[in-house]
Amino acid sequence: MNSTHRVEVVPVKLRRHDNADSLSVVDVFGYTVIVRTADWKDGQLGAYLPPDSVVDVSRPEFAFLSGGMKTHSRIRAKKLRGVQSFGLLIPAPEGATIGDDLVEHFGVTHYEPELSSACSGGEAEAAPAHLSRLSKFDVDALRRYQHLFELGEAVLVTEKINGANARYCYLDGRMWCGSRTEWKRQDDKNMWWRALVATPTLRAWCESNPGYIVYGEVYGDVKGFRYGLTKGQVGFAAFDVWLPEGRWANAEAGRNMLTLVPRVPLLYHGPFDLETVYALAEGPSTKPHAEHVREGCVVKPCVERWDEHVGRVCLKAVGAGYLEKGK
Repeated sequence: MNSTHRVEVVPVKLRRHDNADSLSVVDVFGYTVIVRTADWKDGQLGAYLPPDSVVDVSRPEFAFLSGGMKTHSRIRAKKLRGVQSFGLLIPAPEGATIGDDLVEHFGVTHYEPELSSACSGGEAEAAPAHLSRLSKFDVDALRRYQHLFELGEAVLVTEKINGANARYCYLDGRMWCGSRTEWKRQDDKNMWWRALVATPTLRAWCESNPGYIVYGEVYGDVKGFRYGLTKGQVGFAAFDVWLPEGRWANAEAGRNMLTLVPRVPLLYHGPFDLETVYALAEGPSTKPHAEHVREGCVVKPCVERWDEHVGRVCLKAVGAGYLEKGK
């Protein structure tokens, strides 16, 4: 499952900013974006860059973000006169139409946090067909695709842990360990293998369930948040199970399979309500010993569903508090 990092062309409709006469609010999908009223008019087409887009400030469209000597700038969320603004809206080029993706036109990339210097990437290795044909794991934004959930639909919401994606499987008489994009050769310095060593119940579960793939997050001395671990330490928290028959386990069933394996914190299990989910994306992390803001949350239907445009219906709501801090 791959997320779609896009710069989409959208129609602009201004609404009044209650705290600033010179500013207006534009609703883009599930986001609010603050713009200067004088720069826009209703019906104009804009190109929307969501938070965590990275732009080249040498381009004239983004020169105002240069801030001195830097060559690239990361688009963030911030409050402007008391109203949250998610991302950036710039005029669409002539000839653009609603729905066009201009990510290549503007040379926009997606921000990827750097791994800790204590974490080794490790060498990749070829894996059996059952493992090698899997695509990289990624999750799209709830604010962009919130229409995929129906009010009252049974959902499971978990905390989004800030770390490095990982997957583990016991197959052909041995353990396989992978990052988000590749399977890793065994190496005691490799953080994905170190997380396996630090989580003996994970290995035991995989060995008892050959062919099942456990997906989760390696956290700790990985990125910006340590979740109570010290320098050099890593841990693992599971969030999904891929079944040998080639499909995801239903959310609740998959979680129940892993009762002896550390799992991402469960925030909510019940009927879907958009504002409830957005509220769950904010606040401090619920993981024991963490002393920082949570990154956000992930919402999944209790019964797996597929969308022809997005793929698996599993979406994330990144917290405004996290985006403002810019970790």
